[in-house]
Amino acid sequence: MFKGVKKYWFISILCGLIAAALFYVFLQQVEEQYRPDDLVTVVKAAQPIAADEVIRLEQLMTAEVPAQYAHPNGVRDTAQVVGKISTTDIAAGEEIIKEKLVGEKEKVGRLAYKVPLNKRAVAISIDETSAVSFNVQAGDHVDVMATLDITDPAGGASSAALFVLQDIEVLSVGAKGAAADQKNGGAAKTLTLAVSPDQARPLVLATERGEIRLLLRSPVDDSQYVLPPFRMNNFIQP
Repeated sequence: MFKGVKKYWFISILCGLIAAALFYVFLQQVEEQYRPDDLVTVVKAAQPIAADEVIRLEQLMTAEVPAQYAHPNGVRDTAQVVGKISTTDIAAGEEIIKEKLVGEKEKVGRLAYKVPLNKRAVAISIDETSAVSFNVQAGDHVDVMATLDITDPAGGASSAALFVLQDIEVLSVGAKGAAADQKNGGAAKTLTLAVSPDQARPLVLATERGEIRLLLRSPVDDSQYVLPPFRMNNFIQP
């Protein structure tokens, strides 16, 4: 079958493969023999993670370390990390501990974590009338209507009521301040809305230059209306 030099080449290669296999088995036995019995799985950052960043699976890795070197508050499963927010910078290779993560339960204490992505929290002053008898609660959605003095193309000025924003989420309802509450008998309050930067501009202008009124929406109503400003002369138009 094999003749001459080829036969010896084949035997040499076969012996080399057998030796490599035996050496691999030996290393596995040595590793198992000296492997600590108290290894635990820890979750580490596979790459740098910035503060206030939503953590993704590809940013994580797992490793086995002796229990004595594992942080007592370290995370043991990537499922406990993915989707949570880092409270501080985490270096690559650093073990991730629970104190550096913020989940849904922990978000309750900080308004910043309630702000939807690409939105901003804007506070406006409200009273019993503008806030639907203070029945507006966090999580509700409202329309914002404003009464403004508008100058028409002819140069005349008249008051007009118009929709400024529609279907806006309410993030929180709170007192404007202790001094304001004492002065106004607790009536002065603020309400914080989640708006986009583009929506913030008309909202701020309306609160600074006019009077606003909130319209409380049904939780199942997502309708939108396109209506012209309503002026005083609209009352007498046929």
